[in-house]
Amino acid sequence: MRAGPGLRIGIFALGTGVLGANVAQAHHSLAAEFDTRKMVHLVGVVSRIDWVNPHIYVYVDVKDPHGKVDTWHLECVPTAMARKAGITKTQLFGDGSPVNVDAYPARDGTKNLGFLAKISYADGHHFQFGSDVPAPAAK
Repeated sequence: MRAGPGLRIGIFALGTGVLGANVAQAHHSLAAEFDTRKMVHLVGVVSRIDWVNPHIYVYVDVKDPHGKVDTWHLECVPTAMARKAGITKTQLFGDGSPVNVDAYPARDGTKNLGFLAKISYADGHHFQFGSDVPAPAAK
């Protein structure tokens, strides 16, 4: 039995809808994964950068008051967006000096995970990827 044109179109539409749903689930909104109502302030050294799609990841080693180092895993903008803004991996990495970071923490409470809102370097320059101020609480 051959499928008529109507059935083939229906199967194609169903397949396209399922594939589209999977793609939509793979990408997330900033506020869905990170708490944009809170801000953490970190001082540390950039130890690694993963310049990959769909987002850049910046790793910052932060010492606690007892000298123990915790590495923060900070999601950032997509590589294409950084390139369009003229930002390179080398610029983002810095010169090994301490950096000041403002980040939105993970919404689910995952330790040392956040979204990089702003990174400031010892010489005074900075890159801004999110608001300086946490979003207001929902009313």
